[in-house]
Amino acid sequence: MVFGLLSHRPAGGVQLPAVHQLVPRLAWGDAVGNQVRYLQALLQDWGHPSEIFADQWDAACEQQARPASRLPRQMRAGDMLLVHHSFESRLVPLLRRTPGRKALVYHNITPARLFEGFDRKLALACTAARDELLALQPMMERAYAYSHFSAEELQAAEYPAVSVLPFAVDWRAFDVAPDEALKAELLEDGCVNILFVGRAVPSKRIDGVLRAFAAYQRLYQPRSRLILAGYLNRETPYGAALLGVKELLGAGRVRLLGRVSAAQLSACYAAATAYLSLSRHEGFGVPLLEAMYRHVPVVAYGAAAIPETLGGTGITTLTDQPEAIAQVLAVLERRQDVRQRLIAGQQERLRALAQETVATQVREGLRPFLEGRKQPAQSPSPASVEIVCPTLSRWPQAPLSLLGQHLAASLPGARLLTLRPTPASGPSELKAEGNVWRFMPDQPLPTDAAEPLPGSSSLEMALRRSPAPVVFLGADTEVARAALPYVASRAWGIREAAGSPGAFAQGGPLAHRLLTLDAATPDTPVALLREALATFRRDHARG
Repeated sequence: MVFGLLSHRPAGGVQLPAVHQLVPRLAWGDAVGNQVRYLQALLQDWGHPSEIFADQWDAACEQQARPASRLPRQMRAGDMLLVHHSFESRLVPLLRRTPGRKALVYHNITPARLFEGFDRKLALACTAARDELLALQPMMERAYAYSHFSAEELQAAEYPAVSVLPFAVDWRAFDVAPDEALKAELLEDGCVNILFVGRAVPSKRIDGVLRAFAAYQRLYQPRSRLILAGYLNRETPYGAALLGVKELLGAGRVRLLGRVSAAQLSACYAAATAYLSLSRHEGFGVPLLEAMYRHVPVVAYGAAAIPETLGGTGITTLTDQPEAIAQVLAVLERRQDVRQRLIAGQQERLRALAQETVATQVREGLRPFLEGRKQPAQSPSPASVEIVCPTLSRWPQAPLSLLGQHLAASLPGARLLTLRPTPASGPSELKAEGNVWRFMPDQPLPTDAAEPLPGSSSLEMALRRSPAPVVFLGADTEVARAALPYVASRAWGIREAAGSPGAFAQGGPLAHRLLTLDAATPDTPVALLREALATFRRDHARG
């Protein structure tokens, strides 16, 4: 049984095919491991034999895990395999040797750029994980994600039959009595407590949380405390940087608790006035749900899948500026009516994630795979050229945006790729609007044209999948920097005369393919680009 649900085993002793799972590492208590165990319990409850195969596992999972090396021998042609992917696994060769039908379960991969400058090894592992995401695609007959944000990247990678599963949470795990000593310590001085829970890694932007708290303490509430609960390695570059930021800001009452027990975590939530997250990437975000469950108002930067997790509740910010965040925290402290409305909305959101509701939705989502219904990938028609214009949605009248629209209209078969104004907070589908394709940004787009635009994991994936030549409009975009290593041999760049060369600087990958848009001669780069594309196609046709 799963969370007390009724059994759905087939009547009459019918033997259903095995549905196994493969995960690189089975860990106790992490989000991926919890979903793997939940799915195993559901599958077994439905009558399917189900084992969990892993390359590594925690000691606490020793009785649950089977060595991944056994998988090719144990799987039969009629068996099914759910392949979980969220980090570099090095299991692609093993999967190629493994019989049976396969479906991907995608938990998303943190963009490598979020670790650059702090952890090169981790950045390289994230890059390798996205390489594996492409390598896995031909082996999968279906793909599942836990958010529409993640599903869009699978669609961009041309996975077949992509669908979204609800995220399962065992709410009983949160019903742990608080550590009364810690709770009393956090409440006895009457301070307002701001809480963040999570590992101290660059993608979580705990340095941003520190800056926002310092602004709140300085501008609105001197009697306040920041509680940071989660593993912190002070010897890593980011851990050391966090301690430096803390000292530099001079914010008093910052508690770095490190790893905490379940009872200590309950005490933190019980004492919290608000939960604050400025994370740059979340495939889902379980601590947000835990805060909601414990009646703590959530304030979160609207990056990646976070708006979907909140589902229109809490406060999703489109900025991470410290003063703006501080003002939001002040409103939550001073306006009890606003606070209570937020808590009520969060409770309504949790009702949509009730255990029986989720189990039913998971069963319906997996049913086509379990029943062997195959659906071929619906790949878009090949483009003759990919025109990448991230500015189009936010600033359609900007010179490069106008140029992008002109190129898309005048080049037969061209596809114009741009960013949506904000990440989606609900159901969303990657589809064309004429010849324009809009992709979710990894973070909200800035309102100031002088600020850099964010990257887009799904847009970058679409460029990697496409064989067409690529034209980057804008030399300083994160999309161009991330995609260039994979498309440089078939890419051109166009920059404004007054702009910085950025990724296309002299000596860079496009040193001889960088064109300049000058207001005095706007037709010149168009003519040069047409000629360059024609030459490229002729050379490519010759092989």
